[in-house]
Amino acid sequence: MPQESYDLKRRASEQLKGQWLQAGIVCFIAWLLTLAFTGGNAVHSMQTVWQNGELMSVPNTTSSNGLGGLLSFILMGPVTLGVSGYFLKLIRKEGPIIEDMFKGFRFFIKTFVLHLLITVFTILWTLLLIIPGIIASFRYSMAYYIMMDNPELSAFEALSESKRMMIGFKFQLFLLNFSFLGWFLLGVVTLGIAFLWVNPYYETAKANFYQDLKEHYN
Repeated sequence: MPQESYDLKRRASEQLKGQWLQAGIVCFIAWLLTLAFTGGNAVHSMQTVWQNGELMSVPNTTSSNGLGGLLSFILMGPVTLGVSGYFLKLIRKEGPIIEDMFKGFRFFIKTFVLHLLITVFTILWTLLLIIPGIIASFRYSMAYYIMMDNPELSAFEALSESKRMMIGFKFQLFLLNFSFLGWFLLGVVTLGIAFLWVNPYYETAKANFYQDLKEHYN
C-alpha cells in the first residue's frame, strides 16, 4: 500500500537528484501546451491541483476564453498522459527524456476521451455537492498512469481500474495533496516561479503513490 505522505515526498526528493532541471522543463512545457492558452497563472495552477486531485487537469472555465480554452481542453489529455509517463520513468530509473512527455499524442483520441469523461463525471458529482465532486476526482486520479502502463485499455476501462484501485485510498491521496498546500502557496507568492520546483516534486510524489498502489494490488 502507498506510504505516508512524508515518505512519498522524501523518496521524490531523492529521485529528483540530478533530474530537477529536466523535470522542471517538462512541467513548464506542459504548462505552455495547456494552461498558457487560457491565460493561466500561478493561482490557476494551484486551483487545478485541488479541483482534480492532480496537477494537470480540467482548466478553470472562468479563466478560459474562446479558442484558447478549447485548445487547452483538447490538449490536456495527451499532455497529462505524457507527463504521467515521464514521471513514472523517472521513479523507475528508466532514464526519462523530455521527449517522453509527448508520447501521449500517440493515443490522442483515447486520451481526449479519457479527459472528457473525467471532466463530465467530476462535474456531475460536483453538481450534487462539492465533497462528492472532490471524492470523484480522487477516484479517477490514477487513470492516466494506468493507461500509460496498459495502453491497450480503453478510456472507460482505465477509469474503472482507477476506481477499483482507489477504494480505501482516496483519503490518503487527499492527505498527500494537502501536504503540498504550503508549497502551492509559495508558488502563488512567487508569482509562479516556485512552481518550477514544486510541480516536479508533486508529480514525482504522486507517481510514487501510484507505483505503491500498483504493487499493493499485484
